[in-house]
Amino acid sequence: MGMFDYILCKYPLPLKSAQNLEFQTKDTPCQFMDYYEITESGRLKRETYDIEDRSDKTAKGLAALAGCMTRVNKRWVRETYTGEIRFYTSLGKNHTGWIEFSAYFVKGMLDQIHLVTHRRPKGRVRAARPKAAVRISRAKAKKTIRKRA
Repeated sequence: MGMFDYILCKYPLPLKSAQNLEFQTKDTPCQFMDYYEITESGRLKRETYDIEDRSDKTAKGLAALAGCMTRVNKRWVRETYTGEIRFYTSLGKNHTGWIEFSAYFVKGMLDQIHLVTHRRPKGRVRAARPKAAVRISRAKAKKTIRKRA
């Protein structure tokens, strides 16, 4: 897996149950875990920011990297993207489900949005009840045994 960007969709999705999910995409230019948003009106926006080094200068090893690329002065800007953006996420506790949408933009405005894939997460696996455990009345059992004999 490589890098990706996040998409939040406030525009009504074809599948209402997916409306408040956070999606990922590899169809945007940055692929640096940036945030994009499709607004209620269908406008594509990107969160832009400045980068500051707020790392601990006395830290050693990997700890010295923490905070070296802190995002500051965050703000949303309109995008003028024309083309398709596919965005998706996994579903369920064990990520066994999948949902994917395809959105078409013209100069940063949503033109079409489609549900591409919706695979529900697998539920709990239940052991099959053995037939011997099925409860039947004694009278019915005796009749069944007599018929077979």
